[in-house]
Amino acid sequence: MTLVCLTNDIPNLRSCTVRDQHQAHCNGFAWRYDRALEIDMPTNDECTGCLPRQAEHGLLCWSCWMRVTEAWSKAHDMITHLRSVDRAQQIDNGGVRADPGWVIPVPITWRMADELIMLLGHPAPGFPSDAVVEEIDVITERFIDDLDPEVWVSRPAGAEDALRFVVLMQTAIAGHPMDDREHRVVNVRCPECRLKALLWKPPLEAGDELDVTCTNCGYEMDHNRYEAVMTLQRLEPKTRKEA
Repeated sequence: MTLVCLTNDIPNLRSCTVRDQHQAHCNGFAWRYDRALEIDMPTNDECTGCLPRQAEHGLLCWSCWMRVTEAWSKAHDMITHLRSVDRAQQIDNGGVRADPGWVIPVPITWRMADELIMLLGHPAPGFPSDAVVEEIDVITERFIDDLDPEVWVSRPAGAEDALRFVVLMQTAIAGHPMDDREHRVVNVRCPECRLKALLWKPPLEAGDELDVTCTNCGYEMDHNRYEAVMTLQRLEPKTRKEA
């Protein structure tokens, strides 16, 4: 039996289909998920393809798999970025600081960070409310290191979590973009010394090149070399649990 991409079995996610290829029962018109009714509804739009894509990585098609690995590679920086918002001092519309005794709502960015880390396997309700950014960094790195994406997407529950993780990451990136600043690269090893010791440095001036340097051995990469190394390492089979 041929497995198809799990998106075709999750009503509120867009199904991955082959363009211009149709299932035998297709009547030529597209169906859309109605969020209010929580069911698929027929439309008057022409069907552009409804034959499900085959699953190639676990229960996901190649396109979904690439989106999962891309989101996973950015998760550490995004989660710590979302939790870097400090709720201790909020200012109301009149410019008056909140009284220290008031109960201040949890920032939406914190809730988003909690949802992301729980999709990666952290138990509910997410991060401790009093955790500082340094603790968030350590907790996030641990859960990312413990997660094998190939295993994650091989089970129905894990693959669905991975798909929802991608959607939430896309929302977070669009709504809360990270500053273009120097930062540690978490999920890529230096091709020279094989340590996770890469430092990403943005261009200082317009026209300057991106620089990625290993803080252990000094190996340097430009943007093209870094992209190539990152792509190759994602394709490497995980033969042992990384420390």
